[in-house]
Amino acid sequence: MTPWVLLAVLVAATNWAAFLVLRGSWGRMSLALGAAALAGTAAGEVVGSTTGLELVRIGDFHLVAASVGAQLAMLATLLGAAVLPSGGEG
Repeated sequence: MTPWVLLAVLVAATNWAAFLVLRGSWGRMSLALGAAALAGTAAGEVVGSTTGLELVRIGDFHLVAASVGAQLAMLATLLGAAVLPSGGEG
């Protein structure tokens, strides 16, 4: 496993756990939020490396940009689930 992938998984898992603890719920959305955290971490890292945002770096990994990307992706997933119809209503 390459260091970038390992850091991305660790950052995503840390942000996912922090988001769930602050939200106070480990319900049905947990897996979707985990996937969003991983995708957001990768997207945030790409944005950080493209824009040159270098607040905190671990090697070539932009930690702050990846964390912000993970949090935004999880927030967008949670808000999207609240807006979309549940499908259980007939």
